[in-house]
This record gives sequence, structure tokens and C-alpha cells, in this order.
Amino acid sequence: MNGPSAGVALEVYRRGPVWAAFLGAVPQGGAAGPEDALEVLAGRVPAAAAAAPAWLRQRHGAAALRAPGPGPTGDGDALIVSASGVAATVFVADCVPVLIAAGDSVAAVHAGWRGLAKGVLASAVRELNGDSSGDGAPAEAWIGPAIGPCCYEVGEDVAVQVESRSGAEVVTRRPGRKPRLDLPLAASRQLAGLGVGQVSTVERCVRCSPDWWSYRRDGARAGRNYGFIWRD
Repeated sequence: MNGPSAGVALEVYRRGPVWAAFLGAVPQGGAAGPEDALEVLAGRVPAAAAAAPAWLRQRHGAAALRAPGPGPTGDGDALIVSASGVAATVFVADCVPVLIAAGDSVAAVHAGWRGLAKGVLASAVRELNGDSSGDGAPAEAWIGPAIGPCCYEVGEDVAVQVESRSGAEVVTRRPGRKPRLDLPLAASRQLAGLGVGQVSTVERCVRCSPDWWSYRRDGARAGRNYGFIWRD
């Protein structure tokens, strides 16, 4: 099952026992959080009702942690889950949500420009490759909605840091203007360089799409978009 569900900011994928989903426009604050967002997802994807979320305190870094079970795990930006029925969770509001499946494990990665420059995807793939329970199946990744190069102007110092890990094609430079940075393309190029052969990208800029949250558009009132990946 691919593509958005009518009337709902939702992208859902299934590959064998692995489910990957991106959910938009879920409010942040109050009672809202990963558990509430997964409940919203379960109302549209019944298989999600059997999963429980695990998540990190995201820090815009490169640390990868393994979740011992559902609930909060610690400080980091790449969460590895090996238990079936536990959904690795990421939440963003411009940054790139990346979901990866490899062997018997899955990962949810928070990949902003800092994480991409620091190697958060490399940390995630390294942890996945080190999982001795893997079954030898090739890794697959899904890149969710994020701010697009149409709307993401950055300083040259930021552009150079991401470019150095991802390739010159992720930056567009224009005379007299700030560079435009393509974060989803940077994530895709890095995953390919790490040996992830199959990468699917949701081609949607969250700043241009009102059914997805964007910090650059919504400011402090922005909620969070969610990514979930689990094995049933």
C-alpha cells in the first residue's frame, strides 16, 4: 500500500512483515505525543493497533540507541528496534524522517542538517548491520516528507557541512542569494553510499503542504509530523 490516504496526511508502506508510515498534522503539546499519534495511525491502519511506540529525546546529533522496549529510550537521533510489535518512532517539523529496515531490525532516524552533517544515518546503518539477528535481507529505507529545496535557504557554512558528506548536487548556489539545500536528496545520497540499495522518497515539501507541519512556516505553533516503522 503506497501513497496518501484520501483526506488524511498519511503515507503508508508495507514490505513483508515490515510496516512504515508517515503521519502529518498531529498536534504537539498537552496529551499529544508518540502514543497518541500511533493511536491516530491505528484508526487508519489497523495493523498499527498491535504496535507500541518507542522514541528518543532527539538532539540533532548522530547518536544511535537500541530500544529495550516501548516508551522513551534516551538521548539520540537514531533508534534501533529488534522486537516485533515495537514501533521505532521519529517526529519532525522540517527535518527529514528516515525509516530503515534491515534483517530483523528497523530504525527511525531524525535527520536534520546537523544530523546529516554529523553522520546520523551512518550511525543507524552501522547499528543495523551489527545486529546478529539479521536474516541477510537487503536494507530498505523510506524518506518521509520534509522541507524541500524550494523553501530551504541556508548559510554557506551549513551548505558546506552537508555537501561534504552528501555530494555537490544537494546544494544549489545562486549569485547574490543564499544557497538552497536539498535535505531529502542528501539523505538519499548518504543512504546509497552506505549500501542501502532500495530507497523510496516522499516527494513533498512540508512548508508548501498545509497538511504537514513546518517550523519555517508555522513557527512556535508548529506541531510534529511522525514516522513509525515496526515488524508485525
